Amino acid sequence: MEFSDSDPTFRLRFLTPKFEPDDFVQSIASKSIGSVDLMNMKRRMYLIASEAKTELKQNVYRNHTKFIDTAKEVSSLESEVYQLHSLLADEKSLLNTVKELLNVEDKSGKPTTSSDSDSWELLVRHCESLGLVSSNSDRRLLYSGKLFEVKSEVSPKTTIAKSPLPTSSYVTHQCYGLLFTDCFIIAKSSNIRTATAYDVDQVFKFTMDDKDSNKQHQQIQISNIKDDQYRNAFCLKHNMEVVTLLCDSSQSKKTWLEWFESVLYPKQRRGSLLYTDSDQISAVHDKKHQSSLEEDFYNDEWVTNTTENLTILLAERNFDQALNLILKARTHSSQFQQQQNQQQTLPFIDEYLKSIKGKEQELCKLIEKEIYNICERGCSMINSIKHYYHHIQILKKLGYISKACDLFIYIQNSLMNTTLKQTKLEELNVVYVENYSSTFFTRLAGSYYEFIQIFKDNKSTFSKFIVWITNEIEKLIKILRNQHYIGSRNFGFTMKNIEILLLKANDFSIKLIDVKFLFEEYLEQVLISTIKDQKDLIIDTLRQRHREEKWTPINLQTNERLEQLYYEFHELGLDSKTFLQDYVIISENGNVSIDLAPSTLQFSKAYLLFSRDIYKIHYTLINQTIVEALVELIKLHLKYYERALLQTQQMANDKQNQQLKLFILKNVDFSLNHLFHYVDNLYRPKIGNSVKFFTKVYDKLPKLQEMAS
Repeated sequence: MEFSDSDPTFRLRFLTPKFEPDDFVQSIASKSIGSVDLMNMKRRMYLIASEAKTELKQNVYRNHTKFIDTAKEVSSLESEVYQLHSLLADEKSLLNTVKELLNVEDKSGKPTTSSDSDSWELLVRHCESLGLVSSNSDRRLLYSGKLFEVKSEVSPKTTIAKSPLPTSSYVTHQCYGLLFTDCFIIAKSSNIRTATAYDVDQVFKFTMDDKDSNKQHQQIQISNIKDDQYRNAFCLKHNMEVVTLLCDSSQSKKTWLEWFESVLYPKQRRGSLLYTDSDQISAVHDKKHQSSLEEDFYNDEWVTNTTENLTILLAERNFDQALNLILKARTHSSQFQQQQNQQQTLPFIDEYLKSIKGKEQELCKLIEKEIYNICERGCSMINSIKHYYHHIQILKKLGYISKACDLFIYIQNSLMNTTLKQTKLEELNVVYVENYSSTFFTRLAGSYYEFIQIFKDNKSTFSKFIVWITNEIEKLIKILRNQHYIGSRNFGFTMKNIEILLLKANDFSIKLIDVKFLFEEYLEQVLISTIKDQKDLIIDTLRQRHREEKWTPINLQTNERLEQLYYEFHELGLDSKTFLQDYVIISENGNVSIDLAPSTLQFSKAYLLFSRDIYKIHYTLINQTIVEALVELIKLHLKYYERALLQTQQMANDKQNQQLKLFILKNVDFSLNHLFHYVDNLYRPKIGNSVKFFTKVYDKLPKLQEMAS
């Protein structure tokens, strides 16, 4: 049974509301013959799934693009609404101007004061500003009225015109102001006493006539003046020129400021100039300048869509492209800031970087979650090297060095646990400890090389890595103690296992970093406790042996048993024949004996074995414990000889008693001049100043000899 990919009815089956996956699978299985049909169906379902996935992505992107386009259209329409609002305000002002002109004409037919009528007629006849209005069809008169210009402080000979200010401080000249759509004109009378004829004095253009697009237009600045400085006054600034104008009343001042506001700031709230000083006016201009800079900053489309693109990339788990986009956004912000020579960060750049920062933190959380999931599943060596190092590099490039180091250590901890669990449990605990410690140090070396490769440029993270190594060493020793591979149960195996750990730690310290001192520190209490326990065990055995001692030589009977004794001492690291030859007696009939007491020989074996084991693991921190243990054992052994000699003094002083004393002294001589002398020579190069405690032991010999005599 074959299926055609071009069959549209097949795909429509998945779109039906009553589609049941189980029934569909059963129908396919019943109609299929052999595995070929099933493979074809699998291939076809895969193609349909791939197409659905691709179409879904395209729809998401298409909808996202439409959303962005819609937002742009809304912004554009909002700008057009503002422009329309400004045009309506201009039309309203034009209607008000026509209304005022009509009111003036109506008033001319009514009886008015001669001064107002003459002023208006002279203005129409003599003021050149009316010629400016007629010369430009686009120019319209918006508002006009009488004003007073503040010039300087009053001198005694100056004549002061009528003004609304106190006449004791300032000089004011009466003038006439005319506000047009593109300029403001101040007309003054040639006769300041009567002010009946006006001539154009100053013209302030709102924009420059130069049509060169590269030159920026210059606007005048209007600011309110508080009444504590000038009453009913406002200030006009253009380039470096400042003109202070006074009004007849507060209502007149308010009207002038509202008209200036409608011309200069059409988008601003009406009446705001009345409550705005010069600093706030400059802030408005700074805001316009920042708005222009913001448009330049968001000129490229990718800058506008940075946050949306990062959201899509993070949803797709495309961490590499997300990293590149974040770094690109950072570079763009930094370069734009440098180009503008701004010491402080611009507000819109702060807002942009804040949104980028949020996506950075989201990226860090995703990477952290992914790494935690890997470690919980038990990551292997291959998986760790090929997968998570790249994620840590991403965090490092983003500047999250501390977080990257923490995640690296977390992964190394998981790797160490997983690797150590794979160590096979051997029958001999020494073999197991050998394999276990080899695995530990191999993984530790791998972690070190990987750490150096990733964080070689960040030396501040090295302390965290050392802390992790310290914790791992402490955990290793704790595991071995809990499993009784080191401890007081078996002194010989414990010493061998600790020797293995110290040797491997020494090799690791020579090749990479020094960790031997950490092992010595964590093993110190373990070794002190183990040495003391073994010493107490030897003391108990020694006490039992001396209690049962008969003070008779050891009869070996045959040479085979003598050779066995030689072999036992040879295993302890001695030249056994030289060590015992002065005490071996072979009779004429071939009987072999050792001229030493059984307790002396047994103590010698235990003492030599004890000194050999702790000699292999000797280091400075446990030196005092080792010296005290060796000295205490030999002194206790000599103490039993002293007791035996005291007992002989209570016996009859006959030949048998004399022979017993000589036999005891021979054991004393062997214990000091052979046994302890060997241990003294073995430890003397290591123990340093503690050798003085060994020297005092030899002082016991003269005392015992005196007791025997």
